[in-house]
Amino acid sequence: MAERRSALASALAKGGRDGADGTRRLRLGEIRGWSLFQVAAFPAHREAVERALLPLVGGRLPERIDQVIDAAGLRLMRHGPEQFWIIGHDGSGLERRLLQAIAPGQGAVTPLSHSRTRISLEGEAAGAVLMKGVPLDFHPDVFRIDQAALTGLHHTPVLIHRAAASRFEIYAMRSFALSIWDWLADAALEFGYEVVPGEMS
Repeated sequence: MAERRSALASALAKGGRDGADGTRRLRLGEIRGWSLFQVAAFPAHREAVERALLPLVGGRLPERIDQVIDAAGLRLMRHGPEQFWIIGHDGSGLERRLLQAIAPGQGAVTPLSHSRTRISLEGEAAGAVLMKGVPLDFHPDVFRIDQAALTGLHHTPVLIHRAAASRFEIYAMRSFALSIWDWLADAALEFGYEVVPGEMS
């Protein structure tokens, strides 16, 4: 299989920047070593597709569109009424298992790994950085751990997942990933940031 090349190579090479007080309070990085598949059920077969998925994903699926579940070594997101994002590790055989489980007449399995870049933003000021350009409230009582939202950043659609109290993971379309990175780096300047060039999933 061809190696997936980073869309952020030029940005990652630049390194981090000190903040206004001379410190680096954030970590900005790219996550690698993951695969992403969208499973979309045809409306009449939604229940059948969900039943077929359950044995592969630890017996539970997200009930709400903003809910994220980690189970059976996978990360699960409901991306729409009949759509799921299933995120696993490269080389896990996930695509084969999904294609075996979902009959062609019931739904579709679409690989999206090469069309997305996964960016991490971590630190106590991470929510404040995102609120400079995202029309959401990232207060931890409002946007909770393992909550996700499909939203916009810098005129580009992104999916943002709160993976921990001070950590967000941003799924951006590959063609816009560098633009998203540059916006985040600029918004993080006042706090300072370190660059994590190749964090593994």
